[in-house]
Amino acid sequence: MKKVRGLAAGSLRANTVLWIVVHDAPSATDVELMRQVQAGRPERFAELVRRYQSALLRVAMSRLGRHDWAEEAVQETFVAAFKSAHTYREEFGFRTWLWTILLNKCKAFFTRRARRPEPVAWSEAVRSGELLGEPTSSGPPLPLAQLLADERSEQVDRLLAKLDDEKADALRLRFFAGMTFPEIAETVGCSVGTAKNRVKAGLVRMAELIAAGSSGEAP
Repeated sequence: MKKVRGLAAGSLRANTVLWIVVHDAPSATDVELMRQVQAGRPERFAELVRRYQSALLRVAMSRLGRHDWAEEAVQETFVAAFKSAHTYREEFGFRTWLWTILLNKCKAFFTRRARRPEPVAWSEAVRSGELLGEPTSSGPPLPLAQLLADERSEQVDRLLAKLDDEKADALRLRFFAGMTFPEIAETVGCSVGTAKNRVKAGLVRMAELIAAGSSGEAP
């Protein structure tokens, strides 16, 4: 067995570092880890932090527009989840529970800051086939797919900032978090059909903005 460093705990337990012991056996599921936390093994929460920290940070950066704000929102998310671990119920997906907390923290952050986000570069490019949710057809790529394929990430962030929050958040959850439509629906509190429509409408609007920019028209 080997020791793997977990989360430096200023956020969870003062002046301590959480350590987890990793065996050669298959990794525990999210639900199994939460059971262990609820059973009196809080150090197991560090594995959940390891699994989700990067994805949460990507979404928070796109939502808030600044790395320091994103880090604070993610830290607040994990602290809130840790403190509320005893309220977690297995019939609800852990991923959607955690993402719901993050979105709420981002909204609260905006309320405190009373400002809109400043676009920043996506920390990881999304391949066009993954973005569209289906195999790329033959022929020239669509402007939006080409934009992503060319990794012009700052422009993508500017486009996201021009969408309403419902569409932008649906896109972030779909392509940053890799969530399914049912997971998005559960996270934001809408139907699966509405989640699909928000993603589709968001992509269409981004494509319109790209086309308007290319033709010199006002978006």
